[in-house]
Amino acid sequence: IIVKVELFSDLNKFRQSSCGVQFFCSPEVPEGFKAQFLPGFVEELVVNDDPEYKWIDKIRTPRASNEARQLLFSKLSGEVRRKIGLKALELGGNAVIGYRQNFDLEGESGIVVRGIGTAVTLSRLQHGETVQSAQLSP
Repeated sequence: IIVKVELFSDLNKFRQSSCGVQFFCSPEVPEGFKAQFLPGFVEELVVNDDPEYKWIDKIRTPRASNEARQLLFSKLSGEVRRKIGLKALELGGNAVIGYRQNFDLEGESGIVVRGIGTAVTLSRLQHGETVQSAQLSP
């Protein structure tokens, strides 16, 4: 059995995917890459209801309630990352460096997810090219 995965680019003018945008937690340009363009700061904030404070939580088990919350964390994390990736693409970037994501539990107000980073256009260093010769010029 041979399984192949082929990615089709999102050519829709109402683009909703940030496919191809790389996220790096390090505040520096990753090793093996050079920064060609630095569009700037990108951020996003998403708020959603906390399943721990819904009426159904009164009748479900603590484990089921925790699983619902963990699933929501995962979905919100992906949503924030996708939105930041779209902003980076709009600014002309192909990566986000210094990416940070925070979850705040606001009680009955819900869950707030914040993501911040710096949009940048990265390219791979060519064979024999050094980081200093490839640094972003002013």
